[in-house]
Amino acid sequence: MMRSRTRKTKSIILLSGGLDSTVSAAIAVKRTQPLFALTFDYGQRAATMEIASAKKISDRMCLQHRVIALPFFKEFKNCTLIKHGKKATRQSFTRLKDVWVPNRNGLFINLAACFAEYYGAGLIITGFNREEAQEFPDNTVVFMNAVNNAFRFSTLGKIKVKSYVAAYTKKEIYGLGMKIDAPLDLIYSCYLGGKTMCGKCASCKRYLKSKRAHEV
Repeated sequence: MMRSRTRKTKSIILLSGGLDSTVSAAIAVKRTQPLFALTFDYGQRAATMEIASAKKISDRMCLQHRVIALPFFKEFKNCTLIKHGKKATRQSFTRLKDVWVPNRNGLFINLAACFAEYYGAGLIITGFNREEAQEFPDNTVVFMNAVNNAFRFSTLGKIKVKSYVAAYTKKEIYGLGMKIDAPLDLIYSCYLGGKTMCGKCASCKRYLKSKRAHEV
């Protein structure tokens, strides 16, 4: 008598095109049943490049890719990360307040929960990680647990936020990506949004540091 295969949990993947979300997504493809990947256009300087990268990554991993536009963020002109905000240079993105966008991750997760509940997905996959959690409170395990508790009240299903790289540093995430053959060659990780990554902003530096740690 043949044993029935364990049915994988359906998931919605949040994909920015950066290192953390890409590696977490690659693991989710193996361990869950992804319905589609979501990328948010909230007027960030790197929106065009992030969307293009996320689309290529989704295609490589055979994922349906959807872009959700959030045009109201253009009102937040004091946010340096927003393209209509303060003037920015490579040196502009060095502190938490330089890249903070009000309730960004909280909103993204709740929007994903709308899709998850409607389409019957039990998981929302993110790229939250241990390194950025030291600076960003909305990357922490505590934050994810709080959101999951809130979903018990705001959704009718059992939806949970999960990051497969939550316990890893950037260096470890890159190494993990190499091990599982994640599409690291398609990653875009720059705050400024140029056609090529600037190599000088905080996001580029974190990415390049993690990459160089594994170069022979």
